[in-house]
Amino acid sequence: SKYYKETLKNPFATTQLCFYYSSRFSLKSLFNVHTGLLSQLGRSGEKPYAPLNLVADFAGGSLTCALGIILALLERTKSGKGQIIDASMVEGAAFTGSFLWKSRKLGLWSRPRGENLLDSGAPFYDTYKTLDGKYLAVGAIETEFYNQLLKGLELDAGELPPQMSFSDWPELKQLFTERFASKTQADWLMIFDGTDACVTPVLSLDQVSSHPHNRERGSFMKDSSGEEFPRPAPVLSRTPAEPCLASDPAVGEHTVEVLLDYGYTSAEIDEMLAAGVVQCSAGKAKL
Repeated sequence: SKYYKETLKNPFATTQLCFYYSSRFSLKSLFNVHTGLLSQLGRSGEKPYAPLNLVADFAGGSLTCALGIILALLERTKSGKGQIIDASMVEGAAFTGSFLWKSRKLGLWSRPRGENLLDSGAPFYDTYKTLDGKYLAVGAIETEFYNQLLKGLELDAGELPPQMSFSDWPELKQLFTERFASKTQADWLMIFDGTDACVTPVLSLDQVSSHPHNRERGSFMKDSSGEEFPRPAPVLSRTPAEPCLASDPAVGEHTVEVLLDYGYTSAEIDEMLAAGVVQCSAGKAKL
């Protein structure tokens, strides 16, 4: 397919952003397809599934682009020169998945989808349903953590296959599934409380702010309308981010304000509004 580029001059950074896109409409999952990452996401025997839009849009797109801007600004302090930042979602997503590529040679990700150490293949690195229909996440990879997991499940390590015996993982997973299904989530949390078995509850978006860790850290905040959202991260010690606590803007609320900042006249903006080129939220944006 043909690719085009648009450039946006940034006078403050003295850099130039270069965005690449296809002339054919593409879904975000297609960016993951082009990187090979989508082929690795999913459980054994099932089709690949989309990782929300976290990989291509946010990690491979926005985050790597922001990193590129920061790197260009840092380099400018040495050279005094600006440069073009070529931000590609495909390449950004692929680079985000560098660990997966390297892991193939290390044996961590050399098996088919859903049969590896970190993709739900290992029985000690997966999620399990409890008696009350809730879920627990297990991540007991290290031997000392795995032994505490077995202790909590009342299983004797001497009667089980070795932890890293790939061929025995399906049998162990079935055993773990049955054990976790025998008690409620609350029961298991009491059993594993204070241990390093790496067993934690799978929290919903409505539950995260009440979790003791998040509550102590103040990891979630509320805006003026009471809507909850994550606190900006990472947190800087001297100059932490100050999030806007106002309600989310309506579509087109700041159209006029932005266009005026870009140098358009009121008459030009009126023309664009009349032609339907731009959208303005009535009652909130005024000429």
